[in-house]
Amino acid sequence: MTRQQKKGLSRQERKRLRRIIFLAAIVVVLMLLFFPGHSLMSYYHMRKQVSALTLQNRQLEDRNRDLAAEIKRLRTDDAYLEELARKKYGLLKDNETVYEFKSRKKKGK
Repeated sequence: MTRQQKKGLSRQERKRLRRIIFLAAIVVVLMLLFFPGHSLMSYYHMRKQVSALTLQNRQLEDRNRDLAAEIKRLRTDDAYLEELARKKYGLLKDNETVYEFKSRKKKGK
């Protein structure tokens, strides 16, 4: 009994194997790029969303600081509170009179 040694793959088989490997690689790359929820595109959109939310968070922190300062000023600064009441609500002190002057309107020709 003589054993015949295998020489390996034939030329056509190697060519077919290369095509299969190439197509599999393309499918893997396409899945990495476009697979819903786990792709590079999803990652890019999430990073963009994180940046936008971080910016919004900073703006809200600044607004919160401003409002906290405003609250502190309203609680401690009576002159500021009086000024605000006069401007916003039109409040007057005792024995004060308000005079309103109408501005003259220029008539066009």
